[in-house]
Amino acid sequence: MTLKVTKEHLVRLLGEVDNSVIALSGKWGTGKTHLWNEVKRESSDDKLKKALYVSLFGQSSIDQVKRKLIESSVPVIESHSGAFDALKQLFRIGVKVGSEHYKALAAVNDLNLLLMAPVVLRNSVIVLDDIERKHDKLGIDEVLGFIDEYSTQYGSRFVLVLNDDQLANQELWKTFREKVIDQELKLATTPEEAFAIAIELTPSPYADALKRALISCQLTNIRIVGKVIKATNRILDNRQLDEATIARVVPSIVLFSAIYYRGLEDGPDFQFALNTGSPDWSNIARDKNKEPTEEDKRKDSWRLLMQDLGIHGCDEFEAVLVEFLESGLFDAGKIATIIDGYIAEKQNLEAREMANQFLFKVFWDYRVDDTQLVVEAAALPKIAGMLDPFVASELDQALATLPGGETIGKAIVDGWIVALRDRKLEEVNDDNPFNRPLHPAIKAEFAAINANAQARTTVLDACMHIIESGGWGTMQEVAMKRATAADFEMAIREIDLDKLRRFMRHMIEMRLQRQTYDLHFGTATQRFVEACRAIANDAASPRLAGLIKRLFERTAIASELALQEATETGAVAKVQTGE
Repeated sequence: MTLKVTKEHLVRLLGEVDNSVIALSGKWGTGKTHLWNEVKRESSDDKLKKALYVSLFGQSSIDQVKRKLIESSVPVIESHSGAFDALKQLFRIGVKVGSEHYKALAAVNDLNLLLMAPVVLRNSVIVLDDIERKHDKLGIDEVLGFIDEYSTQYGSRFVLVLNDDQLANQELWKTFREKVIDQELKLATTPEEAFAIAIELTPSPYADALKRALISCQLTNIRIVGKVIKATNRILDNRQLDEATIARVVPSIVLFSAIYYRGLEDGPDFQFALNTGSPDWSNIARDKNKEPTEEDKRKDSWRLLMQDLGIHGCDEFEAVLVEFLESGLFDAGKIATIIDGYIAEKQNLEAREMANQFLFKVFWDYRVDDTQLVVEAAALPKIAGMLDPFVASELDQALATLPGGETIGKAIVDGWIVALRDRKLEEVNDDNPFNRPLHPAIKAEFAAINANAQARTTVLDACMHIIESGGWGTMQEVAMKRATAADFEMAIREIDLDKLRRFMRHMIEMRLQRQTYDLHFGTATQRFVEACRAIANDAASPRLAGLIKRLFERTAIASELALQEATETGAVAKVQTGE
């Protein structure tokens, strides 16, 4: 039952005095304690308003439970810490207490305090919360025995609040459910109700977007919903953002936070979510004639969830988000930079949102016929240049299935390529780590741009890129592999002195570790050594030759330079002697 309906039933059951023991069960975090507090606060029944409450969390004996209940029956204890112990001390030394409220507790110690429990707890309404979180030493049979004794012999009424899905001894609970409990209500809070409670406790300027995403994720655990809201407020820093930016970031925060806090029932993991938009090869290879496996069904449901949230791909934002959730270390500057980038690209975001909405309609809105979809798609080529290549490819793929849509799909791809050419990029990052579908024409355009860039990349460009960035890409590998000794010699002779120092040091280090670098750069380090030999033996460049020799002479590869010199000297001698 929903929170609203459960509340109505609980009020009705509490009004029926023959219901001595009422159980309020449900999943953890769905608002059972919140519901009881509301009922108690709104009740006009004096006994309900004075109901005694105890959490069994960590309680290791029934005596501890009784003591907690007796203490809660003395209102002053709640506002004056230690007053109860002081009061008992007064009782022990025989001081007569004037207040009628404490007469029943006069001259008691810890032992006979417990003996007074039937008097103090008689005819009371007792709420036992967190039953499943009790100490292991306190058996559930003891708890339910206490309930049975006080409800049948002393007229006490009980409200049991527990997460029945986390109760260890289900068989014992089943037995006492049949013998002790008069009525049981099972709370099934809706996502809307959970959000309404959580947002009241933790307000957020992104409430509308949070509500939509949380409902899509079917989160009913109020505590987890509250954590998601807090995470959103912290990450976005309560900034005023436009709708397009909010639509881009909030669904991802909700999904990834829900994954981390285990709020999704059988939901995806980080890896699956980060790979959204990439083809699932196991799915592609699935035999359509065979019944899908349970794993296939799970992945299908995850894809539907991602589509419902409007998450069609992940970028640096989700990577930083996962890092924050897993480590707890929050890089506010990095997030701010990403968000600022989204704001600066508002038009692009709006264009992407427009494209995503269209893809959503194609997939979900069965009420829209193909003709209407094609009419709506006619506006998409105008925004093609503001889309990323994967969305442009996906639109073309979706439109190809609609009568008359193929032409529009081609116009989108062509428009995207024109916009790319207008940017006059010298190279493009064509990495596609998640293997997302990419239109062949876009792939060809990327290849052409990078081929031109490779043709212009010299060995010096490649080496300096490696030195400055600490890594390399395809273009650097190609440039190094095709470099000749003459290319290296030209680079050494023409390079600026400041760069020469770094170039020579790094290339010598690469030669020293050639087993590693030869795997990536082929014979580049060998060609470098050959270039250095040629310069070292060039009588026309004595100072540069001397520099090269000095750089090599104290290294483990000094012999490579000397060997060539000796070989050439020997060859000259043989020619002169006629051998």
